[in-house]
Formats: sequence, structure tokens, C-alpha cells
Amino acid sequence: MSSVDADIDALKRLREALTRFRYAQQQVTDRVGSEIETARASLAEKASRCRGELQQRQAELDACRDRAANTTGEESLVDCSGYVRAVAETQQRLEHVQLWQQRVDEEAGAFRGTADGFRALLETDLPRSEAHLAAAIASLEAARGLHGPGS
Repeated sequence: MSSVDADIDALKRLREALTRFRYAQQQVTDRVGSEIETARASLAEKASRCRGELQQRQAELDACRDRAANTTGEESLVDCSGYVRAVAETQQRLEHVQLWQQRVDEEAGAFRGTADGFRALLETDLPRSEAHLAAAIASLEAARGLHGPGS
């Protein structure tokens, strides 16, 4: 095999490797984007559950306070402190989930900016490079045909 044949084979392998790389990286960016959306959906569901639980706890606290306000004498010792704690704990959980939502949104935004630039490279620059390599390979093969094998 001549050095020209070896060069042509090397360029073909490089072009094939670029194509495999492009498809593999597109799959990775798609998968990461999907995982981000899954995390967002999970946090949104948790926040929704916390909001529902908070409404329920707040209603229980309000009912306890109403009972306390409507009782007299010995019955007026209605203890609502457990309800107050439950409302506070639920509010803390909701705030924690909301902080995670904010953090995921911020990080996803940073990732998306980088990923969009990378995707543009994968969808525009790499195919152009692959086409350039294909043209160079065709040109070398044509030149090899003009000069005959081993010339």
C-alpha cells in the first residue's frame, strides 16, 4: 500500500470517527436535557404536594384557633402549638423545594447556553468538516487514479 493509499484510509477513518462522535455527543446532550426536564418535573410535583399540604395544615390550624376562640372556661385551654409547628415545618419544606427549583433553573440555564453552542458545533461545523474530508478524499482518490497505482 502506498503512502497516498494510507493517507486516504486514515482520512476515511477520521471522517467515520467524526460522524460517530457527532451522533454520540448529540445523544448525550439530548439525554442530559431530558434528565434536567425530569428533575424539574419532579421538583414541580414536590412543590405542588407541599403547597397542598400547607393549605391543609393551615386549615387545621385555623380550625384549632376557631375552636380556641369559641371556647370558654376550662375548655379554653385548646393547644394549637402542634398545628403551628406542622405549618412551619411544611413551609420550610416548601421553601427548600423552591430553592432547589431555583438552583436547578439557574444551572440548567447555564448548561443550556453551553449545550446550545455545542449543539451548533455538532450540527453545523462537524458536518461541514465531514464534507470537507469527503471532498479531500475524493480529490485524493481521483488524483491517485490519474497517476495510476504506486506512481
